[in-house]
Amino acid sequence: MKKRIFFLTCLIVFLFGIDTLFFRKIQFLLPNESPWNTNHFFNFLYEYERIRSLPKIKKRIIIVGSSVAYYSIDARSLEKTLKEKYSLDVDVFYLAYAGNSPLYVYLLLNWLTPLQPDLVVYPVNFIDYRLHRTYVLFPDGRNDTVDESLMIRDALTFGEAPQSLWVFPWETLMEVGSEMDTETLSRYIVSSGFSFYRYKDIYEQNLQNLIQHRFGRNTSYHSYMGVNIPEGVNGLGWTGKQFSFFPTHKMEKKGIWLEVTPYLLAGSTCKLTFSNGDTNQVVNLKDARWTNVRLDPIFFRENKQITATLERVWYANEATGAYLDYHYDPMGVRLEQTFGLEVAKSDVQYSREPRTEDYRYKGMDDKTYTRYFYYRLLEGLDKRPGIGYLVALKLAKERIKNEKFRPFFHFRYLQKIADHFRTRNIPFLLINNPENPISLSWYEDSDWYRDHLLFLQSLDSGSVHFWDIHGVLPMQGFSDFHHFTYLGMEQMNSIYAERIGNLFPK
Repeated sequence: MKKRIFFLTCLIVFLFGIDTLFFRKIQFLLPNESPWNTNHFFNFLYEYERIRSLPKIKKRIIIVGSSVAYYSIDARSLEKTLKEKYSLDVDVFYLAYAGNSPLYVYLLLNWLTPLQPDLVVYPVNFIDYRLHRTYVLFPDGRNDTVDESLMIRDALTFGEAPQSLWVFPWETLMEVGSEMDTETLSRYIVSSGFSFYRYKDIYEQNLQNLIQHRFGRNTSYHSYMGVNIPEGVNGLGWTGKQFSFFPTHKMEKKGIWLEVTPYLLAGSTCKLTFSNGDTNQVVNLKDARWTNVRLDPIFFRENKQITATLERVWYANEATGAYLDYHYDPMGVRLEQTFGLEVAKSDVQYSREPRTEDYRYKGMDDKTYTRYFYYRLLEGLDKRPGIGYLVALKLAKERIKNEKFRPFFHFRYLQKIADHFRTRNIPFLLINNPENPISLSWYEDSDWYRDHLLFLQSLDSGSVHFWDIHGVLPMQGFSDFHHFTYLGMEQMNSIYAERIGNLFPK
């Protein structure tokens, strides 16, 4: 009997040891080659471990929240402006991921203690409160009367908040375990105890990326992370009529992969001309697929920039199926994910680079932008189910303006977050972030919006600061209702820097 107990004890210790070694340690020692919007929760965990491992040598500003936070503030630009204009030498870090809500920011708070923040910044917008879910679940429902427990259960569903199971299972269990059914409760208990179960759906993505970047074609991906193209490339890697690059050893050895659409071919071949000023090469693209192109060996004799020029372009709004998109950008070919690099980029989980869509509205007047806004974001739901959440948000803003403000669920967690920092005397800046003037107009002039601002303002005391800047950025600075373009982010940098800089003692 003693031998059995000893054997069972050894087995349990071994399992926990392997679980800890591989899933809590080793996977975070590998390079992370996942960009921001492809592996959200692994990126968040990886970044947390990275920050925790760094010695603190400067004051630290930590930005928490959702994609609203990530698309609003550029960490490096903010650091530079604070140093140049306010003589503040600080480190700025992100601990944000897409879809984050006040409940999960609250569950993160105890994680911040080892990071020793000197200021925590939390930009929020309407999307963060998840109020549209009421109308999705209950078409005739109202946020001022809906049963809060039903919304909590909805927020715990895997589709709505996978991070609760992948990132915060124990914290979620402690906070809202009483709202869970037996099956959900058991999943959270197992996820809290075993990392292999908790991370089983996310850790392998980075391993796949590592293998693909080194041995694959890099033709199956969601976000481009190759070299910067002078003429611009969009977030999915699509060029315009021209794209320029420098030759690499990898290109010489393996060629370059380009995706060609039937809309580019338009029933015939399409010439693609490569030139470095001295040497020219013409390639006839004839098949609608990913195509491997081999450059003339002469291009690799010297390191001169090569410009590729297509005979024509195509337009996504005239396409069908996976190629359909509602915009007017001229499209060329799609580049492989790590195009122009010898080795794939790593540790770029919170780095943002400008893409062609960021310049789409530059110089556009309000009338043209407004027409484009409705076309690009809200038309064609039957053909583009992915815009469903934007349609739901529009409906929510139009309906909630006729309701009374009720500080329930996520608003209660904003109160708890504020109380947490106030009790610990840690500076905390809550920002009612800029919103696109078009979507803002749907509900800004309402009692609900006014009272929601009064609630947020009521949180301002002690070390907690509230800042309302919901109307400071023109519509051309937004890519949708609440995300900034790269130019919008640059425009806002000095505004954020001034407010943040004034929070530190002179």
